Order: sequence, then C-alpha cells, then structure tokens
Amino acid sequence: MGKKSKVLIVDDERIERTALGAILKEHYEIREAADGKEAFELLSGASEEIAAVILDIVMPEYDGYYFLERYRASDMYQEIPVIMATVEDDAAVEKRCLELGAWDFIGKPYDPDIIRFRIRNVIEHSQLQISRELKYRAEFDVLTGIYNKSRMFQATSDIVRRYKDKKFAFIRMDIEKFQLINSFFGMDEGDRLLKYIAYLLTKEAQGREEIVYGRIEADIFGICMPYKEQQELLDFTGRLRERLGKYQLEFDIVPIFGIYLIEERSVSPNHMYDRANLAAKHCKGNYIRNYAFYTRRMSEEIEKEQRIVNSMKHALEDEQFVLYLQPKYELSDNQVAGAEVLVRWQNRDRGMVSPGEFIPVFERNGFITKLDCYVWEKTCMMLRRWLDEGKNPRPVSVNLSRVSLYNPKLVETICGLVEKYNIPRYLFQLELTESAYTSNPKVVQETMQCLQNEGFSILMDDFGSGYSSLNVLKDIDVDVLKMDMRFLSDTDKRRRGENILMSVVRMAKWLNMPVVAEGVERREQADFLRSIGCEYVQGFYFAKPMPVEDYEKLVFTGTPEASGGGKAAKTDSPWSLDSRIEELFLKLPQGVAVYEYSGNQIKIVRINDAYYNVCGGDTITEGKRRLFTIDRRYESRMLDAFRQAVDTKQPVDCEFLWDDEAAGRVDWFHLELHYMKQDGEKHVLYGILTNITQQKELDRELQKYGMALS
Repeated sequence: MGKKSKVLIVDDERIERTALGAILKEHYEIREAADGKEAFELLSGASEEIAAVILDIVMPEYDGYYFLERYRASDMYQEIPVIMATVEDDAAVEKRCLELGAWDFIGKPYDPDIIRFRIRNVIEHSQLQISRELKYRAEFDVLTGIYNKSRMFQATSDIVRRYKDKKFAFIRMDIEKFQLINSFFGMDEGDRLLKYIAYLLTKEAQGREEIVYGRIEADIFGICMPYKEQQELLDFTGRLRERLGKYQLEFDIVPIFGIYLIEERSVSPNHMYDRANLAAKHCKGNYIRNYAFYTRRMSEEIEKEQRIVNSMKHALEDEQFVLYLQPKYELSDNQVAGAEVLVRWQNRDRGMVSPGEFIPVFERNGFITKLDCYVWEKTCMMLRRWLDEGKNPRPVSVNLSRVSLYNPKLVETICGLVEKYNIPRYLFQLELTESAYTSNPKVVQETMQCLQNEGFSILMDDFGSGYSSLNVLKDIDVDVLKMDMRFLSDTDKRRRGENILMSVVRMAKWLNMPVVAEGVERREQADFLRSIGCEYVQGFYFAKPMPVEDYEKLVFTGTPEASGGGKAAKTDSPWSLDSRIEELFLKLPQGVAVYEYSGNQIKIVRINDAYYNVCGGDTITEGKRRLFTIDRRYESRMLDAFRQAVDTKQPVDCEFLWDDEAAGRVDWFHLELHYMKQDGEKHVLYGILTNITQQKELDRELQKYGMALS
C-alpha cells in the first residue's frame, strides 16, 4: 500500500475536526488547525506536504474568506485544492468562495461517502493538473509560450535528422542593449517585447513544420530553419528587423543574428548554438550590419584565447613576462628623456607572444590586474638596480589598465611598491588611457587625485581617441598629454589633422602640460611637431620598444646603435635649441620663423606662437598660406632677399604684400632675415616677421596730406 496523502482540516470546533478526521483517517493522514493562522503556519512547514485542505468559513481568527485571499495571492499554495465546509446554503457565499479560489464544497452535517469522493476527486484533479503543468514547464517557456531551451534543442536534433535532403541553419538572435529597455521602461515592457518576438517567430513558422524556434534565456532566441540560398536567411533576419523597427517603443530596437550553417548533422544543438553565439559576438555594436555567419576562424580565435588562459598563471609564476622599454625623446635636443614600460610574453613553447594577443584576453578575464602588479614591481626592481649602480635614470611610465582602476587598494599597492624599493616617485610615472576614464569617471578621478597627492605624475594616454577628451581635462588634473600621430595619417584630410594637433599643443601649453606625441614614424612628422612646439616624441622613427639591456646601452653607455633605431640620437637638427633658448624663442613677442632655403625653395621648419598673431592666421596651415601666397609682384623680391642673406651672411630686409581676395583683405609684411648655418645643400635662416599694414596706411595718408599742403 502506498504512502497516504495528507489532508489538513481547519475548523475552530474540535468536535468538527474529530468527526471529519474519523471519516478520512482510513485513506489519508490527518493534520488539524484551529484557525486560518495556524493553518498557514503548518502549510509553510517544510516537512508538511498537504494534498488538500478542508476549510471552515466561520472562525474567530483568519476566517475562511481571509484564508482564501492569502491563498490566492501566494504561488506557494495555489496547487493545493481547498474544499469549503459550511452549514449555510447560500449561493452568495458559494460564489464568493469560488471567486477566491475554492475548489469544492461539502455540507454539514457530513455525509462520509460524499466527503470521501470529493476529497479523492480534487486530489486526483490537482495532481493531474500539476503533472500537466510540470510537463508544460519542462518543454515550454512560461513567459512567451514557445519552446524553452531544452525542448528547442531536442526539436532541432529531430528536425535535422528527419529532413536529410534539406540544408539547415541555426540562428541565434538577441536584442542589442536589451537591458536598457528594462532599465528605461521597466520589466513589464521588456516582457511585452519578448512576447512580441515570440509572436513574430510563430508567424514566420506558421504552416512550416520544418522550422523550430524557442527562447534560450533572457532575450536570446534560437531558430533552426531550412534554406536553399543564404539570401533566404538574410531575408528572414531582414523581415524580423523591419518588424521590430516598427514596434511601438521610443527605443531603437536592433536585433542581432549569429548564423551557423549546419554542415555536419552530427553536431549537437549545444555546439550549433555555441557557434552561432560566436558569430553574434562579431556584429555586436554594428547597427548597419546586424548579422554574421560563423566561420572556422572564430573557433580558432576562441581556441587560441583558451590556450592563453590555460597557460597564463604558470607563465606569471615562471616569469615569462619580460619588460620592454620604448624611449621618449625630447625634441629640443633629441636626447632620451625617459621611457614607457611595455610587457612582452616570452613563451617557452611558442616564443614571443604579441601583447595584442594576450592583453585583451587578460582584460576580459581580470588577469590583467595580476600582470599589472607584476610589471609595476619589476619596474621598481629595475629602477632600484640602476640607482644602486650609480646610474642617473630618466623617469619611466607604467600603464594602468581600466580593470586595475577598480581595485580599491590601487593607491596603497603602488605606494607600497615604491616604498618597498625606495624609488623616488618622480621616476615612477603612471599612464592612464582616456577610455578608462570615460568608463567610470568618478572612480578614476578620485583615484588619480590620490596618486597625485602621493607625488606621482599622471600621463593621459591616447588623448583625443575617445569622445570626451575635453571633459577628461576638465575633471582630471593630468600632468602630461600623450597624443597619437594617427591625426597625420595619409589621408586627404591631412591639413585638418595638423590643425587639430597644433590646437592640442597650444591648449596644453595654456594648461602648463607637456605633450608627448606617440607613433612618430617619419622625419617630416618630427619636423612638424618641432614647428608647433611639441616637447616630446615616441615612435619607430626614434626607437622601437627594446629589451632593458638595449635601453641601458642607449641611455647609460651612449651607444645608440644598440637600440635598433637610433635615428633620432644621430640626427643633428640645425634648428634644435637649448632649453633656455627654446623658452625665449617661444615667448618672443615678435613673430619668428626658422627657414630652410635650397634651390629657390623656401620651407618653414619652426615657428613661435607670436607668428600666428603677426600673420593673422589661427592655424599653422593658414599661417603658411598667408606667408607664401604673396602677391606675384613680390615673389622675386622674397627670393632675392634669401639669396642675398645666404651669399653675404648678413641681415637682409624685405617687404611684401599679401592679398586675400576671398577675405577682402590686404596685408603688408616686413621680414628681417638672419643667416644661421649650412646643413648639406640647405641653408638655415631665421626671420623676424612684422605686420606693417598700419604703417603703410599711415605713410599713404601722410603722402596725401603732404601733397595737399603743397
């Protein structure tokens, strides 16, 4: 005989409970409660599994009505059938009880046979309903009513095996930034959208039994469908995007589709989904092309990433990560002014692993924090060794990853390291990317302020590459700006790039911040940076990243050829200035330019700030244009002045007219040329430029006045 089901009898009269229990005890285990409150306490007990409740309506505390109201409001109890026991023959009472969720009624005095039949019927019915509910929940998503993950995957296996003559694709679909819909409009609105997506999929599959679909989780849906040409799949995704675009919500709903073309029918649906998921990741954030097809290369990237993850801890313990240094040069004298610390992975099996391979992986899985600490400590150890050897090291900068910035003990960690190795803090600089700031401005701002209070210099790396550069400067008092030479890439917008760089340098000077230009690869880039007053440069034209030993030879032994670059150290630029002269040059109230003259060609190589005011140009490009698009009548006069200064090595004066028809403006300039030196076939001169337009106008008016008097 099986285990008896439990029946709870709730009545404030003991005699009623006893009488009813006597009728049922042969077939059921009886539990009793004197009122509704005690009944709920018993129902909530973990050891009690009640199959049915017989409930009296009239009780002094927690009567039958109140019990039913709580019963209806709780998902915990709704599967337990409740039978009302009453002496009243009142239709209104029955209606009210049924509204509140009562399953049946029995009358007092009790008829044993009727009671036993009704109890058996409601219990069997409830168990059947529970069984159906469990079966439904095992196969269908409760919210949307379509297949859940497990049933959808099973249906996928079935459909692919059944239709062996058809080609199938597995599509993984979700909504770009779906979490924002829940945040902005509420969970109910998010649920409404998910139901609408299920409705669209149902409409698409209507009448086509070879299409299966389901909700995988959250806003992720899976579809397995046949196709003849890939365009059919794109038409399908296009229709869904178009219909979702018309959904009534003040939000740009963009579906993302990862598509796996099922070539091997033996592949499990789980693997189909994984591959479609990899494809979907490749189009995240792309609002124009919101789909991607899976390729083998995507799996290779994941496998490569997994190999990195598998070996990263051992590599750190085995000290396979080594420091490289890329020198920073001071443009005024082309001498090394410091270096940026970079990290390379010298893998025992694979050789040198590029940072582009392992750094993004470490940033995603958080291991970058351990690597950061490793690099910082190795840098402190290197500086300590140099100091102990009596060397005079230049400052070096280390990178702060955005993940490390969230470490609440970051300041404590860095301070602890420099104190452990007794490193002067001016030698240990910190580089922060602009994108790291924009991800969490408040945290970064507070952390950087603490580090500066501790005496560390902060360099803003990749300045201008993000979307809020000026906000960064407004909120964080950085010490040095690092800007990328991508602004001067070979495009038809080169002049605009020059103007931007020039503006950044001038702005930095107003804020008393030095500028380091990164990615300098050609001499003309270095020349341009000198002309706009950029103080420091870093890039392959000067030196590539190098092992610590090569950097030591470059800086401490004076053998630049060891660097593999060394071009800058060997360059004897005739317009490089002593730092004191540099300061005077930049601050002179007169407009001063340094020129190269060769073969009747004149080239500006250096200009001070006052030059722009004298020329009336706001940019270097405008300034150059104004100087050299002079009136044709005065071109030969200009060239004659340069030739004479080169021949005589004496100061030479000349005047010339600049006529800007577009602006309706005419300016006169006086140029006083001074010869400096010869550099190969080129001659270097400097000129003092003065705008004499007002003087010319005055002379003209005086002449008119003199003629009138005569």
